[in-house]
Amino acid sequence: MGQYYFLMCLLPPMPAVLGEKMPLGFGEIAGTIKRNIFPEHLEIAFAHLQSVDAFNWEQRDQRRDLFLEGGMLSRDDMAGARDLPDFIRAFREEKERGIHRAYIYDRLWELYYSSVYAVAERIGCRFLIDYLSWEIGLRLSLAALRVREKGGNLDEHAILSNFNPPDYSNFITQLKSQKNPLLAERYLDEERLRQIYRFEGSSGFSLDAVMAYLSRSAIYSRWEKISEHFDIETYLWHGGSM
Repeated sequence: MGQYYFLMCLLPPMPAVLGEKMPLGFGEIAGTIKRNIFPEHLEIAFAHLQSVDAFNWEQRDQRRDLFLEGGMLSRDDMAGARDLPDFIRAFREEKERGIHRAYIYDRLWELYYSSVYAVAERIGCRFLIDYLSWEIGLRLSLAALRVREKGGNLDEHAILSNFNPPDYSNFITQLKSQKNPLLAERYLDEERLRQIYRFEGSSGFSLDAVMAYLSRSAIYSRWEKISEHFDIETYLWHGGSM
């Protein structure tokens, strides 16, 4: 694959710790990547950024006034249902027929993950194949934990249950030991950062490195917002993670 020397030099380093101010907003970072990604990698970059669209659609569909910059769709696009990706169109159609889930937006994320994973496999983006597999496995393990603690049917919470997740038991134990939801969310995102580092590979100028940078910057951007104006209902959401 081609090397991204110029693009990676345009992108600033991440903060030292979660919560510090970002050198650039996530929307600006996404825009820089959109403008400088090679044509043959546009599809995978756009698919990765559609996780922002999935989050924004989830918020809009629930009439929440929260919109994150950096996705492929503007507020107007969503309001007018213009240029919607296939996974959002499929979700809308299924919602009209009735989605039998404890939380219907689990289905939205299932459709998104299926879409981006298929593109990652077709393009051969090793980082996203590995990181998405880990993230989906984590979500399955967290869903199983919630069912054990609160009851219910795992099938109503799990996404992409055909994935065979590794053993997350030690991580789940550590997560449960956190003293409040904010600390638990921070522990989750710190582990996500470790996995991003693990999966991005040894080349700092590859497509994998660009996709890893995008995932990493989304996490740091979220924690900057939490530090500026903490609102547990706004920021401790259970959607997807880049």
